[in-house]
Amino acid sequence: MNTQSRLFEKAIFAKVAWRILPLLFIVQLLGIVDRFNVGFAQLQMSADLGLSHAAYGLGAGLFFLGYFVFEVPSNMILAKVGARTWFTRILVTWGAATIAMAYVTNEGWFYFLRFLVGAAEAGFAPGVQLYFSKWFPNAYRGRANGLFLMSIPFGGLIGGPLSGFILEHMTGLGGHNGWQWIFLLEGAITVAFAPIVFLFLPSEPKHAKWLDAEERAVIDRSIIENGQGARAHSLRDLTQGHKVVLLSATYFLLLLGNYGISFWMPQIIKNSGISSASTIGWLAAIPALCTLVCMPLISRASDIGGRKWFIVGGALLASSGLIVTSSYPTNTVLALVGLAMTSVGVLGVVPTFWAYVARSYVGAAATVGFALINSIGNLAGFVAPYYMGVVADTTGSPAGGGYAIAIAGLCAALLAVLFFEGSQQPHHAVAGKN
Repeated sequence: MNTQSRLFEKAIFAKVAWRILPLLFIVQLLGIVDRFNVGFAQLQMSADLGLSHAAYGLGAGLFFLGYFVFEVPSNMILAKVGARTWFTRILVTWGAATIAMAYVTNEGWFYFLRFLVGAAEAGFAPGVQLYFSKWFPNAYRGRANGLFLMSIPFGGLIGGPLSGFILEHMTGLGGHNGWQWIFLLEGAITVAFAPIVFLFLPSEPKHAKWLDAEERAVIDRSIIENGQGARAHSLRDLTQGHKVVLLSATYFLLLLGNYGISFWMPQIIKNSGISSASTIGWLAAIPALCTLVCMPLISRASDIGGRKWFIVGGALLASSGLIVTSSYPTNTVLALVGLAMTSVGVLGVVPTFWAYVARSYVGAAATVGFALINSIGNLAGFVAPYYMGVVADTTGSPAGGGYAIAIAGLCAALLAVLFFEGSQQPHHAVAGKN
């Protein structure tokens, strides 16, 4: 490809990114805020509902059981009806379920609605990976993933201060406690955004009115030439061999670190000696800010090559951070340093992990494979919060649970060292190879 053609291609994918990524970014941001707002609500809600730490941890984690059960079917439906329609449905149902969380009155309803929120949101994250496979070749996938997944730390950056403000200043307004306003406001915003997605998000390049025929042809050709369309994998390819098990296990072990801290971060910060809900919210934004800075740098560097070693490094950094937080639970500064290390270590390499996975499955296997790996990996969101809750009931603080989860991060690094392929050829790789 000559220089002029390469510049033309680059301009097209920049245009695509500017058109679709902002919408997907906002949807994911809303999802992250809605997913983890329960961690701040817990500061008031547990007392109102009489929840133990273990009961809260179980309820927080049940989100991911709903996610697990419905994620693969959700991705299969998305492949049939299109991203625009299915993403709109996801927004409406998970926003409505979040609003319903404001009216939980007992432990049983808390469990049920957390499961329902997870079931409603299931399919969006792997659906985006499937969606990207129609728009971005491998050479651009890491950067696209990086920009999209920056919504995760950005959600933490705004969600913490927002939830802290609501808890401190809206308690009693309209006869509702602050934790109820968290669910009401954030769920309503999610539902309100659904029509915007339906109106402006094209399901695939051929539906994008802002692309001309030549630009669509360049996108299709680039995807094929980069190996993503060279050989479609069947469902049989997905189930044969150890690759899907290896990728799922690695993702599960890696995400234990993220979910071990995300649902318990407000409580960890409170236990370090901070009592103000607003201050807790602002301090909780620090790890998210660090991740927001590091994530695009890691994603861009990983597009050059060596994705395996970025994944290994992230897992080791996350494990180190968990050990720091668990060792100094009453020192606010050191606890925050550990939390930031864990957040950067896990979330910083998630885009790199998915860029690696995207080179493994194409066609029918991609539809199911992305959802299967993501749903199994996200079972960490059930295990980690519940385990940390049991530790909190036993010791008085969830921070001590970080040691065991740190070992899981080391295991993720070991799996990547032993079994992940080390070299990357972003522009000329053969389908199914990393």
